[in-house]
Amino acid sequence: MAEVQKSLRRHSLHLEERNTLKATGITRIDFFSDELITSQTDLGQLNIKGEGLHIESLDSDTGDLLVHGK
Repeated sequence: MAEVQKSLRRHSLHLEERNTLKATGITRIDFFSDELITSQTDLGQLNIKGEGLHIESLDSDTGDLLVHGK
C-alpha cells in the first residue's frame, strides 16, 4: 500500500532587533504566556521564550507568526 506524503510547509525564523520575531511554518499554537509560546510545526515543537511576549498575528492558512517582546 502506497503512503500518502504530506506536503511540508517552509520554515524560517527571523529575529529583528531582539524584539520582533517572524516565524513561518507554524501549524498551531498550543500554549502562550508573556514568557513562553509553545507552537507546532510540521517538523515538531517550537518553543519561544522571553519576556513580555505578545502574539501580534498568526495566519493559520500560511503558517506565518509575528511575535513582539524581549
